[in-house]
Amino acid sequence: MPLNSFDMATTASLTDLFSPTSSDSALLAADCTRSYAKTEKIDFTLDQFSHSAQCLFIRLSKPAIFILRCDKAYTFTQLDAGGYLGIPDDNNEPIYWLPALPVLRVINNDKSITEEKAATISGFALQFDHSSLQLLCPEHFILDLTIWKFTTHNISQQLNILSAADKQKSFLWGSHGCLAKPGDLYRHLINGAVYDLRYSWPHNKKCFSENEAHALYTAYSGLEKATEKTFYRFFQQQIVLSVIQRQANDGGWYHGMWTDETECHYRLHTSALHLLMDEFDRTACPQVKTALERGVAFIAKHHDQLACGAWFLHDSLELNDTAMNSGPFQWISNSTLGKRPSNMLVLNTHLDTSIAINRYQALTGDQQYRQLIQSALASTRHVLGLASANWLYKPLFWAIGLTMLPTKKARELAAPVRAIKRIAANFLIKKLPDIKARFPRLVMPNGYIDRELSLRTWALDYQTINIMDLARYARAFPGEFDEDILDKAMAFTHDTGLIQRYRELPPGKRYATGFWVEALYHRCLAKDALIYREWLAEAMLECHDLGFGMAPSLLGTNSEAIPFAQQRAYPVPANPELNIAVLARPEGFELLMVNHSESAIEVHWDRKPEVPITWRNTTCQAITTSPLQIPPRQWLLGTGKAS
Repeated sequence: MPLNSFDMATTASLTDLFSPTSSDSALLAADCTRSYAKTEKIDFTLDQFSHSAQCLFIRLSKPAIFILRCDKAYTFTQLDAGGYLGIPDDNNEPIYWLPALPVLRVINNDKSITEEKAATISGFALQFDHSSLQLLCPEHFILDLTIWKFTTHNISQQLNILSAADKQKSFLWGSHGCLAKPGDLYRHLINGAVYDLRYSWPHNKKCFSENEAHALYTAYSGLEKATEKTFYRFFQQQIVLSVIQRQANDGGWYHGMWTDETECHYRLHTSALHLLMDEFDRTACPQVKTALERGVAFIAKHHDQLACGAWFLHDSLELNDTAMNSGPFQWISNSTLGKRPSNMLVLNTHLDTSIAINRYQALTGDQQYRQLIQSALASTRHVLGLASANWLYKPLFWAIGLTMLPTKKARELAAPVRAIKRIAANFLIKKLPDIKARFPRLVMPNGYIDRELSLRTWALDYQTINIMDLARYARAFPGEFDEDILDKAMAFTHDTGLIQRYRELPPGKRYATGFWVEALYHRCLAKDALIYREWLAEAMLECHDLGFGMAPSLLGTNSEAIPFAQQRAYPVPANPELNIAVLARPEGFELLMVNHSESAIEVHWDRKPEVPITWRNTTCQAITTSPLQIPPRQWLLGTGKAS
C-alpha cells in the first residue's frame, strides 16, 4: 500500500512506508533526494541517500492512534548509539533503526516548538512472524517519529560498535549543547528541519537554527573522516537537504527567536551559507550552488552604509526603528558614523558575513560582490580602529576588568580595589551604553572587545565569539586590520583568568569557552607560536571538565579552514581519555592530544600514523620513548608531513 493510501488509515507497515509510489513534491541535492506525501492525518518526509539507505520522518498532525506494523520477524535492541536497532531473522530483509523514541510536540503557526514530551506507547504486539507498535497522538499535539532503513547489514556493525571518536563529545555553536552519540542528531533534526536545543528567550520556544545545522555538519564531517562510517555522510546530506528545504523564496532563512514576526538572524543565515559552501566544495552540486547564489544575494542586500563603508546587520529588526521596537531589547537611537539609528553596529555578525561572501567569491568565481566586500573591509578597519576618549576608557575598563576576574583572583585584591570592583559591577557597566553612544568605541584599551555599540546590554560572554571571528577574519583577509588588536584581546582573555570566570557565570553563559577553543584553533593554523597550542590544550581541558565537548573544527574537516581536497585521514587515538585537535595545513599537520584523565595514558590507535610524527611534550622536548605516554592532565604535540 503506497503512502497516499493512508488518508483514513491508522495502520501502516514498514515495508509500505518505505515504498511510496508517488509524492506531492521532491527536493534533489547532494546526491540524495527528499520526497513528501501527506494524508488527512499524517505527513511523510522520505530521504533517499543511496540504494541502501532511507530515512523517513512521520508526523501525526491530528489526534489519532497510529499502529506501526513490522511484517517480518525482527529483534529490536537498545543501542549506545541511540534508539533501537531492528535486526531481521532473515538476512535478506533490511535493517531498521529508530534513533529516538517518538515525541509529542506543540508547534505554533511558524512551526516553532512550544512544548514537547515523550509520546505514549499505547500498545505493543509481538507475534512469531510480525509485531506492531501502537502510538497515541492526543488532541492539541503532533507526534513525530523517525525511522531509518538500511539494506546493507554493515551499518548494523557501524552502529553497534562505537569507537572513542564516535563517543568524543562535540560542542554545538547554536545551542551551546553537546553532541555525544549518533542518535543525538534527532534531538535537532525534527521532521526534516534543524532546530536549536534551547527554548529561546523571551518567548520560550524552540526555533530553527542553521547555526546548529552548520555545527552538526562540521562534526559529522570530522567523524566520517575519523571513523570511515557511512552513516555520518548520510547525516551530512540529510542536513544539507533540511537547510535547502527551509530557504525562503527570497533566499533567506527566517527564525523568529525574538518576536512572533519570524525575523531573520543573519548570523544563522550565514551559517547556512558556510554549510552549503562546505558541501559545494566537496561535491560541486548544482542544486547546492543555486541555493548558495540565492542566499548570498539575500544577505548582500542587508547592510547599512556608514560614512566609512558598508556594515552588515545582525538581524532584520535592525532594518528600521519600528522593527527594533518590536524586539526585546532596550536600545539607543543614534547615527554615529553615519549609520541608520536602528543599526546596533554588532561586530561578530558583520565579520562573519564579510567572511562568508568573500569565501563564496573564491569558491564560485562570482565577483559581483567585490566592491561591497571592499567597502565592508574599510568599515571594519575604521570601527576596529576607533580609539576615542582614552582618558576615559583606560580607567573605566581597568575598573570593569576587575569584574572579569575569577573569584579566587578577586579575593586577593586589596580592599579599596574590591570596592572599585563593586562600583564597576553595580554602576559603571550600566552606564557603559551611554558612554559608548557619546564616545563610540568597541575595542577597549585593556583588550576587551565589546559586542555592539547601541544596545543596553552587557555581553561578557561575547568576548570569545569576537575573538573567534577576528581570528577567522585575519585568515580570510590577511593584512586588512591591525592584528595587534586580536593578539591583545587573546592575551587579555587568557591572562586575566576570564576563561575561569566564565565557569562561575550562570549556566547559560558558560558556553564562551567553546568559542575560545574555536578561536585558538584558527589562530594555531595562522601562527606557529607554541603559546597558542598551550592555550588550546588548557581550553580543551576546560571544555571537557564543563561537559561541553570539543569544538567541531578540531577533527580537521572545517572546510573554511582547510578545503575538502586538502583534508586527509589523520591518526586517530583509540583512548577515550584523550581529546584531539587536528591542526592541518597544506604542508602538513599537527596533532594535539590532551589527556583529560587523572592517570598517565599509554596511547593506542584506531588509525595508526601513516607518516613519521615528531612528538613534543609541554616543555617542547622531543619524545623518543615507546610506547607513547601522556601524563595526567597534560598534552603532547605531534608534527607530521602531509601524506
